[in-house]
Amino acid sequence: MRGLGCPDGFPQWLLTNLQDFPHHGHTMFPLLRTIALNLLVLGLMMVAVEGLTSIGLLVYDVVTTPLLTERNHTRYDPDLGWVNIPNLHVSDLYGPNTYLKTNEQGFRNDQTFDIAVPKGKVRLFCTGDSFTLGYGVDNNHTWCELLKSYNPRLETVNMGQGGYGIDQAYLWYKRDGAKFQHQIQLLAFITDDFFRTSADTFLGYAKPVIKEQDGRLLVTNVPVPRRSFDHSWITAQTANLYTWRTFQFIDRALKKLGLIRAESRSTKLTAREASEQTRNVLRKIFADLKQVNDKQSSHLVLVYFPVERELTTEVPREWINFLEAEAAAQNILLVNFFDDFQSLPHKDIVAMYRNKDGHFTERGNAFVAKIMYEKLSHHPDLSTLLTSGGRQ
Repeated sequence: MRGLGCPDGFPQWLLTNLQDFPHHGHTMFPLLRTIALNLLVLGLMMVAVEGLTSIGLLVYDVVTTPLLTERNHTRYDPDLGWVNIPNLHVSDLYGPNTYLKTNEQGFRNDQTFDIAVPKGKVRLFCTGDSFTLGYGVDNNHTWCELLKSYNPRLETVNMGQGGYGIDQAYLWYKRDGAKFQHQIQLLAFITDDFFRTSADTFLGYAKPVIKEQDGRLLVTNVPVPRRSFDHSWITAQTANLYTWRTFQFIDRALKKLGLIRAESRSTKLTAREASEQTRNVLRKIFADLKQVNDKQSSHLVLVYFPVERELTTEVPREWINFLEAEAAAQNILLVNFFDDFQSLPHKDIVAMYRNKDGHFTERGNAFVAKIMYEKLSHHPDLSTLLTSGGRQ
C-alpha cells in the first residue's frame, strides 16, 4: 500500500473500484442513456400536456366569450364605427325587464324630437359613453332621463353610446345632434375615454381617429373599416387569441415576413408624446364644441365620472388636473363628480356600481342625476335658464 503512495487504512474496496473503473463505465452507459431517454420523454409529455391545456383553455374562452352587448342595438357606421339602430326595442337586454329603446333618430329615448325646442322647455343633450347611455338599466333609469324628475321643463336627449371615446361622442354630436336646437350640452366621460380617443380600435372594433394637423382637427381612419364589425365573432376572440403563445409567434412571424403590416418604429410614440397629442386634440374638441354651442346660445358643460377603482385605490390625477385647467382656460363649466362619490361611505360607493361591469346601478344613476341637477341649477349662468322654461 505504501508503495502506491497511499496512506495506511485507505479502503481496499475503493482501490479495487478505481482499478476496475473502465469496466464499470461500460455498464453505466446504458443506464445513463435510459435515464436520459426517460427524462426526454417526460419533458415531451409535459410540453404536450402544457400545449393541450393551453388549447383547452383557449377553446373554453372562445366558447364562453359573448359578443359585446352593444352589438344587440348598434349597426356599422362609416363615420363613427358603430351607432344605435333607430326605432329599436330590445327587451331584457341587461336582464329581466331591463330594456333598451331607441327613437327614429337613433337616440336612447322613447320619444322623437323636433328640430325646434318646444315652447316652455329646456332641451339638454347628454353626450358620452356607456355611462351616459345607461348600460345596465332601462330607459327610465338612466341619469339623463332622471334629470327630468327634478324639473318638468327639461327635455333630455340621450346620445350616450357604449365604447365611445370623447372623439366619437364629439363626432356623433356634430353630425346628428348639433342640428337640433338646445340650451345645454353635457359631454360626460370617464378616464378610459381619454385613451380611447387616441386609439383606432376599441376591443377590436375599428373606429375613427382624430389628429391635430397644422392647428386643425383631422379625422382619420375613415371610412372606418367594417371588417371587424361584420365579423364580430372573430373580433370578440381577438383578446383570447393573443393570450396564446402560438398565435403570438405566428403574428410576429407574419410581420417579420411583411405579410401583415407592422407598426414602424419611427411612428411609435412614447407615452408622454401620445398623452400630449391627446391633450392637444381634446383642447381643440372642447374649443369647437364651445363655439358650436355659443352660436345657438347653448351652454357646454364637461362632466367627469370616476369609476369605482379610482375611488378605492390611489390613482394619478393627471387627467383631472388637465380637465380643471383646460375648463378654466376656455371658460367652460366642469362638473367633476370625483369628490361627490369619494365623500360617500365605502358601502355606498360599492352600491353605486354594478359588480359585473362597473357601470352605474339604478342607485348610481339616481345619485348622478340628483347631484347633476343641483350643480347645474346653482350655477349662475344656468339657474335662470332652468327656472324660466328656456327664456333668458
